[in-house]
Amino acid sequence: MHMNFDAPKPEIKVVHGKNMTYQKVVDEVLHGIEEEGIPFSVEELEESNPVELAFRGAELSHLGVGIGITENEVVLHFIKLKEDHPIFRIPSYSDESTLRAIGSNAARLVKRMPFKNLDNTELS
Repeated sequence: MHMNFDAPKPEIKVVHGKNMTYQKVVDEVLHGIEEEGIPFSVEELEESNPVELAFRGAELSHLGVGIGITENEVVLHFIKLKEDHPIFRIPSYSDESTLRAIGSNAARLVKRMPFKNLDNTELS
């Protein structure tokens, strides 16, 4: 029996632009995915439009779920949607719990679970 180790793993693709200065944003989003127990991988692309990055991630993801992250925005996308209609878009300066929630929601999309609320308008 020949094993093909190059087979695409079922994982969420997190895609960010080059020359990244927002590692903390990426880390928080990844924590959210990790908390839900779904595998992910991170890619870097030349693209700087977060929606395009997210859609590209969804195309690359075996699960059809991609997150695009730029200095300004974090976008969650799903392969079955039109490119210009992502599921969620939040500012990169969102608080940690919101950044984690968008990561959780990517995993919840895979698990077909209800999304966490991202409109965290409560003042702490």
